[in-house]
Amino acid sequence: MEENTRERRRPIQLLTHIDLGTVIFLIILVYILISVVVYAVSRKTEVVEVRMGTLSENAYYRGIALREEKLIKSRFTGTVNYYNEEGDRVRVGGLAYSVDENGEIADYADPNMLAGDYYTSEDLASFRGQVISFISDFDPAKYYTVYDFKSASSSKAQKITNRAILSGITNLKSTSLHTVRAQENGSIVYSYDNYNGRTFDSLTREDFDRSTCKKTQLENGKKVQEGKPVCRIVTDENWSVAIYVPNAETAKRMKAEKYVEVRFLKNNYTSWAFVEKKDAGDGGCFVNLRFSNSMETFCMDRFVDIEILSNEMKGLKVPTTSITSGDFFLVPKEYVFTGSNGQQGVLLRVYTTGGNSGTRFVPAVPYSETDDEYYLDNSVLKDGMILERPNSSDQFMLGRKEKLIGVYYINKGYPDFRQVTVTMQNSEYSIVKPNEIYGLQEYDYIVLHADSIRFNNY
Repeated sequence: MEENTRERRRPIQLLTHIDLGTVIFLIILVYILISVVVYAVSRKTEVVEVRMGTLSENAYYRGIALREEKLIKSRFTGTVNYYNEEGDRVRVGGLAYSVDENGEIADYADPNMLAGDYYTSEDLASFRGQVISFISDFDPAKYYTVYDFKSASSSKAQKITNRAILSGITNLKSTSLHTVRAQENGSIVYSYDNYNGRTFDSLTREDFDRSTCKKTQLENGKKVQEGKPVCRIVTDENWSVAIYVPNAETAKRMKAEKYVEVRFLKNNYTSWAFVEKKDAGDGGCFVNLRFSNSMETFCMDRFVDIEILSNEMKGLKVPTTSITSGDFFLVPKEYVFTGSNGQQGVLLRVYTTGGNSGTRFVPAVPYSETDDEYYLDNSVLKDGMILERPNSSDQFMLGRKEKLIGVYYINKGYPDFRQVTVTMQNSEYSIVKPNEIYGLQEYDYIVLHADSIRFNNY
């Protein structure tokens, strides 16, 4: 009987043994699979060597053109006719425009115009070059250039057409036609906007919004009222482009250089500009780039797209992904000392379970310093902890923190924070000062991706 009972128990015990082993095996297998997946998808701690290098900072801006310009208003009411291509220079006493009160001037156009005597091969070449340039440079994202092309083409056609009128104008003996001659030398422009007369000192952040600019185009053969604008004369070759620079350090560096090289995106022309700056009141700066040439090329433009070709900056070149920041306690220097083991640290006030108090030496290596304070790591030290000053009863409570910019230095085989001073930066690389007390030196090794390290939790 007992033998039969034992025989019946064996399969049950064997089955229980097999199930338990299977479960343990499956748990181990799942753990291994999860570990493999986590390892495969997690970012590895890649290391790079720090080397000396250079970096160029070419920045793009949309600036506001500021000029010496005078808005000319009509002294008559009637149809206006222009005799110069927009942007042409007119001299004192030269014919600027005419106002025909009765519309008789068209009757005196030279009939030879129909024979093509006024439309020369030079005009054809000029038109062809203008069209080819527009087609090759056209960008759908800058559709407003279509209107610039239309205006320039109309102005060129207007100049040719008015040759006939100009040749016959001496035959017109009528008090209804009033010819107006230029009072100053300058470039003539057939448009105006609400930025006329604006100066660098009067600019605001809102002025850099293109939508706030209200431009009025003046057209040949259209009616003009007495006292209304009829043209604009730009009287000085000296002009400037004002830009907004969001980074005050960048603006300060430009000002220190005095002159910067500028490339105009409209025609890829480069020129040197004298730099002025003023604070914008929001952490950025307004920078005024003063030119003594190219005014005629841009006299019709209020907004000018430019690229500033900065000088190269030299220093330790590190990947921008290596740059990070961390919070550090600010502790008076007299609380930090070198212990008997040769390590720097602080005396931490501790309490026993019996309520008695004492001190314990805690290693704390400074990561930076001011004249009176050290920046200490907060991986061991915590808010509210009390430090004691060596050989004194003075105490200091931890609480005040500040950020430091730095990288993870890994020469010793584990990541440790090192402060850096960034002098120039783009999306790929940063230039930092070499050989700072708490910084980097050439040939140090740092973590490539700072976000792959959890600060204070190595």
